[in-house]
Amino acid sequence: MSVVLTSGRTARDPGALLDLEAVGRYVLGRRTPQGGYSFYRVPEWNVEEPSAPDTLAALDSLAILGIDPPEPEQTAGWLGGLQDSDGGYPTWTIGWAVLRSLELLGATPRRSPDVWLRSWAEGSGQSEGARDWRAALQDELRLAELLQLSGAASGASEQKRAAELLAAGRDPLWGWAKRGVELESTAVALCLAMTAGLPWELEAEEARVEELLRACEDESLGLTISPGAGMTSVGAIWGGLWLARALGVRLRHPGAIGASLALLQRLDGGLGDRHRAISTLQATWQGLDAACLLEQLQEEQK
Repeated sequence: MSVVLTSGRTARDPGALLDLEAVGRYVLGRRTPQGGYSFYRVPEWNVEEPSAPDTLAALDSLAILGIDPPEPEQTAGWLGGLQDSDGGYPTWTIGWAVLRSLELLGATPRRSPDVWLRSWAEGSGQSEGARDWRAALQDELRLAELLQLSGAASGASEQKRAAELLAAGRDPLWGWAKRGVELESTAVALCLAMTAGLPWELEAEEARVEELLRACEDESLGLTISPGAGMTSVGAIWGGLWLARALGVRLRHPGAIGASLALLQRLDGGLGDRHRAISTLQATWQGLDAACLLEQLQEEQK
């Protein structure tokens, strides 16, 4: 999920945490001849398979970097070709990524996706039984985002389902998700509550989330994935920073957070999900957004 919560942030200090020029070269180098983007693009091997989620991550990254996407009309045309004749999309993830990407490009879908979006909002295709709670929260957030994008606020039925999902997927002690509380899922859950317009017991939730943040702070890593995890990731860094800024919490080890973030950048300029992991466009977007969040927190808390 990719989760997309940039809110117009832009990078200001190229030398602060990341080599932003190298990041820009990496992202632009992932553009395929079709106009979409692929994190595993290898032209010399004739691997040119763009995807909608990668294209969204690339466009979001370019927006943060202040770089105009090359040939935006071609990219919009490729995205338009992913829509079915009835206005729907092959999967919910593809549809969400296409519509968000078109929004960033200032373009519109070829056909109205309203019927497809309504079928999603009414629960068609939703998982039943045992759940991947992180994915379930992510999907519900994407739905809330698209409803907002279409100009339709979440209705009573969407709010009820989101509230039930949040209640069912909550860890009894700290945040989200059940059977594996972590910073990233907790950030997604609270963003879902805000985007869907759900009322929540702010004081009680703030106390629990701050307790989770404190339990994940680490002198060496800055922020860990979850309490006692002993490791970090781009999602954990992003989630912890998002929560800290949303709640106005002063983190204890901003220098260590910045150092962990810098270690995620690879020789090709992109960022990996964890130290020494391969670069991906999704991790690159989250890392850029996290760098902006850390910058803003430090500015606001001076």
